[in-house]
Amino acid sequence: MRCRLFRKINIGWANIFILLLAGLYLAGCGGDQPAPQRSTPPPPTSSESSPVQKTTGTASISGTVSFIGDVPKLKTIDMSSIAGCKEQHNTEPKSESLVLGDGNTIANVIVKIKSGLPPNAKYAPPTNSAELDQIGCIYIPHVLVAQVGQTVKFKNSDTALHNVHTLSEKNPAFNKAVNKGGEIARTYDQEEIFLVKCDIHPWMKNYVSVVSHPFFSITKSDGKFEIKNLPAGKYTVEVWHERLGEKTQEVEVSDGQSAGRDFTLSKS
Repeated sequence: MRCRLFRKINIGWANIFILLLAGLYLAGCGGDQPAPQRSTPPPPTSSESSPVQKTTGTASISGTVSFIGDVPKLKTIDMSSIAGCKEQHNTEPKSESLVLGDGNTIANVIVKIKSGLPPNAKYAPPTNSAELDQIGCIYIPHVLVAQVGQTVKFKNSDTALHNVHTLSEKNPAFNKAVNKGGEIARTYDQEEIFLVKCDIHPWMKNYVSVVSHPFFSITKSDGKFEIKNLPAGKYTVEVWHERLGEKTQEVEVSDGQSAGRDFTLSKS
C-alpha cells in the first residue's frame, strides 16, 4: 500500500514539473505577444523609384491638307457591263486617286505620328475590326488604317464576284475570291502601306496602312484631320497620299494644348 501511495505522489510531482517547464518555455518565446513592428519601411520598388513615362495624354494636333497647282482630269469608270454595280451610283463614278473638296482640300490622306512617341511604348489594338467592303464595284473606304494586331475584314456586299489581292511586302499577301456576303479576316504585325486590288475589275483599288499606335487620322473631302490623346512632347507628323506622296512637319505640344499644322501637296 505504501508503494502504491508513493507512486501516486511521484506521478503528481512529475505532472507539476512538466507544467512548470512548459510555462518557462512559453515565457522565453514571448507567448502570444505580437511580433515587434519594423523600425524602417521596406525599400521602394523600381516603379516607385523611377517615374513612368506616359504613353497617352491630353494634347492634340489638327489641321487641313490642301492641293496646290493645276487640277488633273480624272478618268471616269465604265461599269456598264457589270450588272448591279452601276445602278448603285447616282453619278458616273470616277477614279478615286485624287478626291478634292471645296478649296481643293484633299480626301483620303493618311496623317499620322511618324516619330516622337515614348520609346518602347506598346499600344493594345482595338477590339473592333477594321473593315474594307466592296460595294458598287468600289472599295469602301478607299483608304483604311489598321493598328498592328487588329483584325482586318475584307468583305463583299456586291452580287458580283470579286477577288481580294493584297500586295503587302512586310506582311503575308494573299489573292482570294470573295462571293457575295463572304469575308476574309487577317491580322498584321508589321507597319507598312500596301495596295489592295480586284483583278476582275482593275479600277477597284484601295490602300491599307498598318500602324503600331492609335495616333492617326484620315482626311475626308474637307481635308481636315485631328490626332488626339497625345502625351506632351515633340513629334514628326507625316501626311501620305497615294498620288501626291509624303510630307512631314515638326510639332511640339504640351498637356492640354492643341497645336495647328496645315499641309499642302502638289503633283511632283
